[in-house]
Amino acid sequence: MKNFLLLFAIIISLTTFAQYDNNNLDCNNSSKIIKNNFQSDKSAIIIWEEDFGGGFPSGWSTYTNNTGAGNNGTPATPPNTATCPWKHSTEGSWGYWNSEPKDANNNPMNASTPINSTTSSNGFLISDIDSANHWSGGGATGTTSGSSSGSTYHYLESYFTTSAIDLTGFTNVSLEFEHSFRLNNSVNLTVAVSTDSINWTTYNVQGNATNNQASGDPEYLSLNISAVAGNSSSTYVKIGWNARVYFWMIDDIKIVETPDNRLSLVDAENGGWWIGYQTAGGLGMEYTYNPLKQIIANPYTFEGMVTNAGALNQTTRINVDVFDDIGSNVFSTTSADSIITPQDTMTFIGSNTFAPTSLGQYYFQTWASSLDTISDTIISSSNVTDNIYGRDANDDYSEYGLGRSCGGMVIGTYFDIYDTDDVASLSVFMKDNSVAGADVYAVIYEIDPVTNDPIYLFQSDDYTLTSSDVGGWATISFAGSETLVPGTYMAAIGGYANPVDTSVIGMSQYTYPTTCYIQKNGCLNTGQTFGDWYWLSRVPMIRMNFGSVNPSAIEEKVFGGEISIFPNPTNGIISIDMMDVDPSNYDITITNILGEEILHINENVSGIYNNQVDLASFSKGTYVIQIENKYKVFTDKIIVK
Repeated sequence: MKNFLLLFAIIISLTTFAQYDNNNLDCNNSSKIIKNNFQSDKSAIIIWEEDFGGGFPSGWSTYTNNTGAGNNGTPATPPNTATCPWKHSTEGSWGYWNSEPKDANNNPMNASTPINSTTSSNGFLISDIDSANHWSGGGATGTTSGSSSGSTYHYLESYFTTSAIDLTGFTNVSLEFEHSFRLNNSVNLTVAVSTDSINWTTYNVQGNATNNQASGDPEYLSLNISAVAGNSSSTYVKIGWNARVYFWMIDDIKIVETPDNRLSLVDAENGGWWIGYQTAGGLGMEYTYNPLKQIIANPYTFEGMVTNAGALNQTTRINVDVFDDIGSNVFSTTSADSIITPQDTMTFIGSNTFAPTSLGQYYFQTWASSLDTISDTIISSSNVTDNIYGRDANDDYSEYGLGRSCGGMVIGTYFDIYDTDDVASLSVFMKDNSVAGADVYAVIYEIDPVTNDPIYLFQSDDYTLTSSDVGGWATISFAGSETLVPGTYMAAIGGYANPVDTSVIGMSQYTYPTTCYIQKNGCLNTGQTFGDWYWLSRVPMIRMNFGSVNPSAIEEKVFGGEISIFPNPTNGIISIDMMDVDPSNYDITITNILGEEILHINENVSGIYNNQVDLASFSKGTYVIQIENKYKVFTDKIIVK
């Protein structure tokens, strides 16, 4: 029997790189990770339930090692907001981390959002560790002043225990509840079950949620506890954690009769993460933008992590269907069958890989099945491109300061190169609170496959952000095309310290541990060292662009063909050539460094376009040329001498 609902840990040997403590003041992360999202079976027989409509249940106990001032139950009355002991509430966290308005002392003026559970309106249970540490001090005596995630934050143990629950006559039973949480420092969220309140069997229920990530709101947990509690006349459930920051909310707890056959698809991958991790020369990560050349060398590999949440052994497989952007089914595969025992979790690998032959968006539908049941379906997607390599989901859910008053950071993300190619530039999404005129640069590191250390290879000249870059994508070219051979690399963007924060990079959804990093050149938290690398739990919005670079021209593989803009720099006339591009309506604009449009051309292009533009009347300096259709945008700099 396995005592963990999900045991999925990735261990990497680290030397120079240090674990990144994501609880930083210069990041604002609102991204979600939705795992363990197993909906309650409406047909299951409910043996026992509690929705907390009557407050904290009589006969239950709650414990914490924090004895500082606690919430007096009155809404919106700080500083009586420390909620470390589990207690009944209708409010979310009062912790320092949340984005609610702050008062003059930088304390939150309102609670954050409560759990969105089925019966949240009549209350739920919450353990608000972050609030307890910030408002009342983290020490067991409550005498040490709390602070904004500093060294005075302490680990606080907090749990509640039910009274005895009679499960006589029910051999197969599952514990279910709705919960919402946020965690850091790699803590475990634990459920313990006992039949004598002395000897406990413990399960970890955070799934594969990573540091500084919020769960789904709510997540649905279903935990088969038959091996411990089946047919017991006195079952006790103890739920809690030992944490420094953030919160955990729980509602609508029930114990149901476990169906004979139930499967939960915990996670699905299209990059071969679990098997790829063990393969020399590549991590097997998922890519949202994947160059066709790399796909041919490393086709999509499908995996699914499946939990048997039923009472019987199940002969199980995963199934995958792939659809193109017009909805046609272009590929299907299944895995080999394997038997999963109750409470066990197993990884299944699709029997065949998928190597598309054309560009476009592809959608992957993955589900698990046995002879008697099927799981929910997980849907993901990836865009096969001509030259763009990206891991972000094109959604800036959060941000990170790059050029700040306290230091100039370097932020990067890993890429696997499976076939030799030339990298021409990096694209980066600059948040709208960046400042035009700030300097940034692109840099490529090779990753040592043994030590995971970054090895500096080359970087671009400084690139000055324009107003058109702010709130959008900026492309930073290298002086010449650089050849990357198969291996793992980090594409990074650097900034410089400035009296005011000048450049802010967009951050996308959660990522695999230890595959995205920041070099902290200032803005240090407790225990951090200047110049060291710390891993991030989000994907920086940085993309590689493959192609060739000529000092006297801009040449890019884009729009399914090639664009050439030359000469660059220029004393007057430039030529804009588009060869074998996708038939479409194209807008060509040139703007100055202030973002003012000084030229606009709109053309229907059937594949080839040639035009000469006279820039002799333009003032000397740097300009931005942008070519776009309804699917893609190409941006680069031109220089008038």
